Amino acid sequence: MNSDIPVSCNRDCGGGCPLIAHVDNGKISEITDNPLRHPSLSGCIRGFRAMDTTYAEDRIRTPLLRKGERGSGTFTPVSWKTALDIAADHLEKARNTGGPESVLSLSGSGSCRGAVHNTTVLGNRLFTLYGATVTHGSYSCQALGFTTPYMYGTRTTGFDPETLEQSRLILLWGADIASLRFGTGFEYYIKRARKRGVPVIVIDPRKTRTARTLGTEWIPINPGSDRTFMAAILYTLVREDLADQDYLLRFTSGFEELKQYILGRADGIPKTPAWASPFCGIDEETITGLARRYGTTKPAALLPGFSIQRTLNGEDTSRYAVALQAATGNIGIPGGSSGGQFWLGLPVPSFPKIPVPQRTSGTSIPVYLWAEEVLKKKIKVIYNIGTNMVNQGSNIARNIQAFNQADFVCTHDFFLTPSARYSDLVLPVTTFLERNDVVFPSENYLYYSSKTVEPLYEARNDYDILKDLAELLGLGEQFTEGRSSDEWIDHLSKQSAVEDMEEFMRTGIFDGGNHTRVAFDAYITDPGANPLATPSGRIELTSAAFTEAGFNTVPEASANAPPEQYPLRLVTPHCRYRVNSQNSNLPWFKRMWNDVLEISYEDAGALNIEDGQTVLVESPDGKMRVPVSMTRDIFPGTVSFHQGSWFNTVDNIPSVNAVTSTVPSMPSHGSRTHTVFVRIEV
Repeated sequence: MNSDIPVSCNRDCGGGCPLIAHVDNGKISEITDNPLRHPSLSGCIRGFRAMDTTYAEDRIRTPLLRKGERGSGTFTPVSWKTALDIAADHLEKARNTGGPESVLSLSGSGSCRGAVHNTTVLGNRLFTLYGATVTHGSYSCQALGFTTPYMYGTRTTGFDPETLEQSRLILLWGADIASLRFGTGFEYYIKRARKRGVPVIVIDPRKTRTARTLGTEWIPINPGSDRTFMAAILYTLVREDLADQDYLLRFTSGFEELKQYILGRADGIPKTPAWASPFCGIDEETITGLARRYGTTKPAALLPGFSIQRTLNGEDTSRYAVALQAATGNIGIPGGSSGGQFWLGLPVPSFPKIPVPQRTSGTSIPVYLWAEEVLKKKIKVIYNIGTNMVNQGSNIARNIQAFNQADFVCTHDFFLTPSARYSDLVLPVTTFLERNDVVFPSENYLYYSSKTVEPLYEARNDYDILKDLAELLGLGEQFTEGRSSDEWIDHLSKQSAVEDMEEFMRTGIFDGGNHTRVAFDAYITDPGANPLATPSGRIELTSAAFTEAGFNTVPEASANAPPEQYPLRLVTPHCRYRVNSQNSNLPWFKRMWNDVLEISYEDAGALNIEDGQTVLVESPDGKMRVPVSMTRDIFPGTVSFHQGSWFNTVDNIPSVNAVTSTVPSMPSHGSRTHTVFVRIEV
């Protein structure tokens, strides 16, 4: 029997696309685009090959109990009853001896787009009821997410990509749209803009796929100096009377203080293009030329990638991106942007997620510091759902040390990832193709993702595992409220914008209708009637609230220079074929991708390195041995190694987090994985 079933990737990807799984005789034979989709909503190879995860030879088939030393990968199969009894016993012991807060819930983004099957939400639901320590914040965009509410009073700062049809200039600042798919529509509409002659300027240390396929110009830049470049552009806008003074006076507060800093009247250092050039590695003429084009072309959309805030002082970079869009009058208008988060930056049609109860006990820690918190010896049990945190958290050596110090570690996963290998108990879970859910994309849609096949082997839904565990802990009724996962979907649908659930399930697509939304358009149209939720009711470029939160009063413009002993800047971009570390073990991925250290011909020559040679990369926090690939598509002084590869000491497979740091950017406690200074030895 053959059937075509609507599905959507419930993973931490920028798309979340409407797809169709073609099932022949009970097995998925192919995944393709949903023919009912808008042309801008096409999927990619990660979704088209999703069944390779479901049918993978090395998929975990039964609960596994550690037999050898942690990290050895030696396990013995056990029954589900035994596995759940073991997990519950360790959780009860921790609660009785160290209190519930001695358990750390590392529920992460393995499945993060679903209304019910959402690993972060499900983990927080159970372990909030339990009273455990949970995490807050984001590895991806903590500095941006922390900063934006101080400027706008909200994190809802995006726009629908269709509004780029009205843009006359697009700045992709550290945003590799073509690889990371910040919502499927952005690549589609930027490509259309380029075809009609709109300048698309890519600012990035690497000549990314975006620079090659979407950009009309590439401006290479030293990593971590983006705010310096932005400050020099702002200086030119002010000095050449290109800033929109009427707009700034009407809609913003704090610009005058920022202006005094930019002009050097506050610290004696004018932030001129000449001053910025050595920091950025960009000549004065390029800085001045871009500022003039930007100041005289409207509407202009500045799209900041998460990479530019994943640095030390990433908070200040986020502030400058907003300041530039404010100074050019491009916030709240079609074809412009807020300068803030544009991916997932607007609400999708109403459909609630399974709720997380209000916390009444326990603690919450910044996710970037999870290993450091464990190493303080207050955490006894780590319960790890939907994360590969040993591999993906900064400083792998510290992460291994943290897992090894815990009395007990339980992990839910499809495979024996590095995190699973350092666990005591590993529980096999379903893929999104083996369960029903409603999936939230980046655009104004909802997608229904149907179960295409029954769960393989002994895999179970995360929800069902936690339901049984909750019952053993005496929290069953509170966790389930008497509902199965499918009953939760039905219950939530009655509170949603979806009126015909059967039709939604049949087509897989619910259209929110309006695809030309722009954040803050109501405020710009009538600021008196629609003030922002900031103290002034305006866009706040500087304020007392910044200072009270630990920020500099005005955003710092200087970049961090490499120390003499670690002269190269390392960046850690995402791979277009992986979802963070997912797919690293799959044969199709290995055929398409090799993890190598990208280095410029100039730097390779200075170090007497040959193409393909294996070198030692060392930072103050660790080292790794990697093969190099010489390229003209990276700025000299910068090297690049894509994040996500699973480290394996036996086969000498490196992961870039061997050399990253757990010292966060402050005050957000944000990631700084693009502020990594290294040296290379042959």
